[in-house]
Amino acid sequence: MKTILKKSILLIAGLSFISFVHATKHIVTVQNFMFSPSSFTATVGDTVEWDWVNGGHTTTSTSVPVGAATWSHPMNSSSTSFQYVITKPGTYNYWCAIHTTLMEASFTVTTTAVPYVESNTPLASVYPNPANSYVNIHVNICSTVNALTVLDLQGREVLSEMLYSVDNKIDVSKWAKGIYFYQFRAGQSVATGKLEVQ
Repeated sequence: MKTILKKSILLIAGLSFISFVHATKHIVTVQNFMFSPSSFTATVGDTVEWDWVNGGHTTTSTSVPVGAATWSHPMNSSSTSFQYVITKPGTYNYWCAIHTTLMEASFTVTTTAVPYVESNTPLASVYPNPANSYVNIHVNICSTVNALTVLDLQGREVLSEMLYSVDNKIDVSKWAKGIYFYQFRAGQSVATGKLEVQ
């Protein structure tokens, strides 16, 4: 009995360190005929913010991944900041359209940085995964507070609800096809996972 209790406490303590990662804002300064930093790595859902310091410049995309939006924005004393939300993985190249080859930069985007454990965790089982119309969530550890939060790849909340039953059925038929990340909280214990909707 003591061994099971110790393992349960260790499991709960370990799972409490798992956190749901949210989008990051990457700041790029525009000054002295340069973008700083001139290259960095980001993830889908992150935001790039260009902040003007001096000079008359632009931030203008020269090549982006297929399906990503292009941009061209002045950077000067009248327009001191510009934000771009990343929606596609790949390499993004940009420059100052006024100073072209003097001011070139890029960033590389990976799919996601959201950590997750497999769909069947000690806290809950999520199935079928991939799902088409419904996903079942079987709560393995009952608590007075069982909460479910689901985010899309851009970090937007798609669902947030309390689960009051051991077996729960969530309608995903109207969700866009793609990858989602869930956070399941049972009391002080937290587990995250990946869910695919087809």
